[in-house]
Amino acid sequence: MTPMPPGFKIGVFAAEPMVRNPIDCSWDSKGHMWVAENFTYERLGTTLRDDFRDRVILLKDSTGDGKADQRQVFSDTLSNLTSLEWTPQGLWVMCPPRLLFIPDENRDAIPDGPPEVILDGFTVPERNHHNFANGLRIGPDGWLYGRCGGSAPGEVGKPGSPAAERIPLRGGIWRYHRSRGTFEVIASGTTNPWGHDWDENGNLFLINTVNAHLFHAVPGMRLARLLTNPANPRTYETIAGHADHWHFDTGGKWNESRNGTANDFGGGHAHVGMMIYQGSNWPAEYRGKLFTINLHGRRINQEILKPKGSGFVASHGEDLFITPDPFFRGVELT
Repeated sequence: MTPMPPGFKIGVFAAEPMVRNPIDCSWDSKGHMWVAENFTYERLGTTLRDDFRDRVILLKDSTGDGKADQRQVFSDTLSNLTSLEWTPQGLWVMCPPRLLFIPDENRDAIPDGPPEVILDGFTVPERNHHNFANGLRIGPDGWLYGRCGGSAPGEVGKPGSPAAERIPLRGGIWRYHRSRGTFEVIASGTTNPWGHDWDENGNLFLINTVNAHLFHAVPGMRLARLLTNPANPRTYETIAGHADHWHFDTGGKWNESRNGTANDFGGGHAHVGMMIYQGSNWPAEYRGKLFTINLHGRRINQEILKPKGSGFVASHGEDLFITPDPFFRGVELT
């Protein structure tokens, strides 16, 4: 493994059997980690498993030594669990085709009742399961945000809503107002977004897997998608991406950028999880920088965001770390 930058170190907070198949995580106000464990997803080209159930667990570090020593199961009745987000009122969970809310008003980490179906219509594709809805995050405006891949076109609305009242979702970023019950699509397109975050001024950015890896998500924009045309036929031209570089050789095929063949470009395709660092524990030069996991490159890429025209451009920064471990499969940065 490449050396970490000065002052940084890597440790294990929780490992098997305490946590298994993690696909997403969220932190509560007490510093406890909520983890989504997915067992119903198998692999491309197969059906999702109906004989397994997904699980939400709560991990605590009661001694402050940086290692989880307490584990509690919050829910073990879910299917197709891709994401979760903690709030003081309860837990939001994405289980395509449904967005669920599990109330926990007294914050004892025991559900106050069964999951409530808030929205449905987040399509589960027949084959491309890894493109379906994911990525729940509360935005700086208080809305609940989420992502969706391009091969899972949905018709989203409240349970029982007629077709005329449903909102078409064709990949990209969406949001839901938790008190008004309003659902909106922010940006359409991309192939398979699996990470997003905001900068200190509230600008939203997202990362993508197989084509352009980084976008500035301007409301109403239509983003480039691999192989297919934009859903709106009146789109003059889609947005191709907001980075001035690629992490693989675009003269070849994106799926040939694995196993070290794209090291000189930044590691290859498939970016998962994203964080724009705004804390104060790291050195000042990291503040405002964007970090994303490069799955096949087995590393964390750093992107330097700079204003350009009415938007931004991202330049490649120094990778935070690279690991030779072929089993490395990072899913989120937080």
